[in-house]
Amino acid sequence: MKFFIFLLFPVFIAVNGMRCAAQSIQVSPENIDDNGLDYAKVIGQDESGIYLLMSNLSLESSRDRFGLKTRKYELSFYTYDLQRKWKKEPTPDPSSGTLENIAFFNNSTVIITSEQIRANNTCNLYIEVINAKGESIVKGRKVYTGSITKVADLAKPKGLISPDKRSLGIAMEESRNGEIIIHYCSIDENYQPVKQLQTKVSYSNKDAALSEFAISNQLDLFFLCFRKEIENEEKSKLRRFSVFMVSNSNGGINEYPFNTMDQQMTEAALVIDKINNQAIVTGFYADKTSFAGASLLYGTLSVLRPEKLEVKIGRLTNDAQLKFVGQRNTGGGVSLFNYPIQRVIPRSDGGSLVIAEAAYLSEYSFYDYFTQTFNRRVEFHYDNILALSVNANGTIHWSQLIQKDQTSMDDEGLYSSFNIVLSRKNSSSSSTKTSEETMK
Repeated sequence: MKFFIFLLFPVFIAVNGMRCAAQSIQVSPENIDDNGLDYAKVIGQDESGIYLLMSNLSLESSRDRFGLKTRKYELSFYTYDLQRKWKKEPTPDPSSGTLENIAFFNNSTVIITSEQIRANNTCNLYIEVINAKGESIVKGRKVYTGSITKVADLAKPKGLISPDKRSLGIAMEESRNGEIIIHYCSIDENYQPVKQLQTKVSYSNKDAALSEFAISNQLDLFFLCFRKEIENEEKSKLRRFSVFMVSNSNGGINEYPFNTMDQQMTEAALVIDKINNQAIVTGFYADKTSFAGASLLYGTLSVLRPEKLEVKIGRLTNDAQLKFVGQRNTGGGVSLFNYPIQRVIPRSDGGSLVIAEAAYLSEYSFYDYFTQTFNRRVEFHYDNILALSVNANGTIHWSQLIQKDQTSMDDEGLYSSFNIVLSRKNSSSSSTKTSEETMK
């Protein structure tokens, strides 16, 4: 049987012989595996309890179908002693639409539904809001209407929370005749629509992809765009990343290039710094002049004066560099510039804490002579963690490599990776997690 487990922090790390308090674990008195929903995630909490979302498909995937399975949801509310107060199955509202996403905003659950009207080539977005008592306080409220084509390919809408937690943004991509169209709307604390706009990215959906959407307190929309398979002079493939900003005031869209043709990158991350009112984009690039094999690009863009993306270079030093040099000599793991960045935490002085992890997949097939069939296996690797404290000018204040090796097979890595917590002294610490998604 599976139970809902909630980890109670703070967790204290023992440093230099300091004593530390152990974490405590609470287990729900009832099991939660009687409905076929194997994936669970805490999506929010307030002073009275915890909102738990469950599904029969991975909550980290945007796919609503896998094989013969169609996605189902269940939403529950638990008090902090893990007594379940209510549960319900979210449904699209209106019923003619499709349930697209579930967000947590203003201490309530927001269910986002889309509806395509082929007769007049439009797409509508609706929200339903469920409070901590399980009551639907807003039903079927239309927050966006935009024009689409009859052959439009619409991605799932993304729910975006502003840094001050006072606004909810919804962004949706449309692939139209080789173009990428952005549909965007914003909602205030009373769940009323504030602004809606539609704009176009300057690249074709055949050679570009969008990621890392975010909104500012001024409700400007930011996202990353990378162009795929661009060849440099050495005929090697690389990704060119740019930051796009869509102005909430006039709907204008601007592009700010990030890396150059000589800075090969595979991953980048974007976050809004609410204290300094700027967008921060960062990522590792292949650097032949670095002993670690890669360096860090650190870019900042003022939200109020978005004239230029200021890009600086940071190079690894000290122990982290030596450990990476050792890894390169032994041939183990993946190269640093392939490390996906998992967290970017802005510092008050304009710098950031950057946390990356060597997360990757390996796949192989074999022939089973007993069943006379070919079998496919996917291994999920979650290896070393790199923590960097980056100054506002891009230099590395300090760096630390945490060595680990987590490998699992055909389970989407549910029990791997890491999480971070804030200690009583307001310093960030890292700890092993069971899974952010799997609380069972």
